[in-house]
Amino acid sequence: MNTPEKLPIINCVVVTYNRLCLLQENILALKQQTFPLHKIFIINNCSTDGTHEFLDSLSNDSQMEIIHLPENKGGAWGFYEGIKQAVLAGCDYVWIMDDDTIPTKNALEELTKGLSLSDRIGFVCSKVIWTDGSLHKMNGPNLVVDHTTQETILKSNMQTSGMACESCSFVSVLFNSKAVREVGLPIKEFFIWADDLEYTSRIHLHRYDGFYIERSVVVHKTAVNYGPKIQTAPVETAWKFYYHARNMSYINRSRKKNTLIYYISLLNRYRIYLHRINKRTDSKENKKKFKDAVKRGCKDAISFKPSIEYLP
Repeated sequence: MNTPEKLPIINCVVVTYNRLCLLQENILALKQQTFPLHKIFIINNCSTDGTHEFLDSLSNDSQMEIIHLPENKGGAWGFYEGIKQAVLAGCDYVWIMDDDTIPTKNALEELTKGLSLSDRIGFVCSKVIWTDGSLHKMNGPNLVVDHTTQETILKSNMQTSGMACESCSFVSVLFNSKAVREVGLPIKEFFIWADDLEYTSRIHLHRYDGFYIERSVVVHKTAVNYGPKIQTAPVETAWKFYYHARNMSYINRSRKKNTLIYYISLLNRYRIYLHRINKRTDSKENKKKFKDAVKRGCKDAISFKPSIEYLP
């Protein structure tokens, strides 16, 4: 008689801030997954829209683990705290996303099939679409390309297929808890942007495999479908590019051993930012908002030296 295969224990982490209606839709979608979730950790980044009270009303739900942070320290801190608590609570894998991510019913099930593509899985990520069904411009993975053929690397088996990737966004990615313990936690001080790039590429650099699973689909319900392109980003997002400039410059510095080369690359990064901002078709005043943000970000990157925290 064959013994049924033991299902992996999966905890989920959702980071939320002032999007109560979307959070409610997200939780409902998580509860309807065809693959069972063990615990759902909601990290409330000090919301002020009734989210706190709503989450407190779920206190009798044994599946829910609610963590109210005392202040909003950004999505990066939320994911750091969520992954930390989810892994310490005991799980084989941890599935993370923002509150405006709505997974289709079999999104997690399809991700778990991707775990069979390698015996050293670091992460598997979903296909992220916008509300109209088009690919979301913000959440595409960085696929691994075969240098000989210049084609993406596809791996398949009887269960699923996936494209090898070296990094992805935090919108629906399933992490191996063993990899989390080995490489440490996301850098909480990033606040927003590039924390996902830094973390998933860090796992990849530790020789773990990552795969993009197209059959796992989630909807990222942002107000508009846009990517972090400074030449086209809405002006109300200009402040975010401070973190883009600072965090991307930090990643570059952490992977360059030569100090002189780093400073040259930093100046070049700033020049590229200015070139792209000047391509914007809006007012000089709006352009200045972006220029001020990236100037401060590049400058602060020089002294920005966060540390990576490891689990006990």
